[in-house]
Amino acid sequence: MGAKSMLRYELLLLALILECTGSLFSGPTTKAADRKPGVERWEIKTSLTNNDKPPKAKVISLDKLLALQEVPGVKKNDARFNSARIASFTNPLGVKEGDIITTTGWIHLIAFEDDGDYHIQMSNDPVDGNNCLIVELPNNDPEYTSSPALQTRFQWIRDTLKNRLTKGVDPTSGGNVMKGQVYVTITGQLFYDDSHVGDPPRGKRGMKAATLWELHPIIDFHFAPKQHK
Repeated sequence: MGAKSMLRYELLLLALILECTGSLFSGPTTKAADRKPGVERWEIKTSLTNNDKPPKAKVISLDKLLALQEVPGVKKNDARFNSARIASFTNPLGVKEGDIITTTGWIHLIAFEDDGDYHIQMSNDPVDGNNCLIVELPNNDPEYTSSPALQTRFQWIRDTLKNRLTKGVDPTSGGNVMKGQVYVTITGQLFYDDSHVGDPPRGKRGMKAATLWELHPIIDFHFAPKQHK
């Protein structure tokens, strides 16, 4: 076999490998067939107090959200709130679970979780993804999300994230780390992830969440004007 024929053979072989694996450097993945709706507080995570017409959003800076204290008296996987939102409690922001919040910050990682959610980590720093807020975007399929209005919202945001940030494909299970500065404004439901009460800080790729509070589900997403810190 000549040198040119050998080179063509090697290139074809490499193309076949890439086609079969997706990417040699994409990190761990989970097959779509292995994903299924979650369990813990699933009804709350995938709905709003009014799915068709969410209440007006409260604009709160990311640093204040990151400092929001844990809810007193709520235990790990508290059965009282399996299908009910946590009642209001005294806090400096005057917020409660179920409120619609808008905040702005830098996205550092997007992952595709086993329950179909897009898991997003955002921080108040353009280069450091630690001390982050976790925001989640449910799967738009009816099996995961019963509201047609939310299915439409989720589909649009997922398509935007894929087309702009992950080269048109779903992120990996291990998480796609953003290479550039991605400054965004995100709107979503304030949600308290009591399944992690008492656990070490969550977070992928060494970036740790600062709080058990999340925005879950996300219902709006926009790229924000460039900021420098």
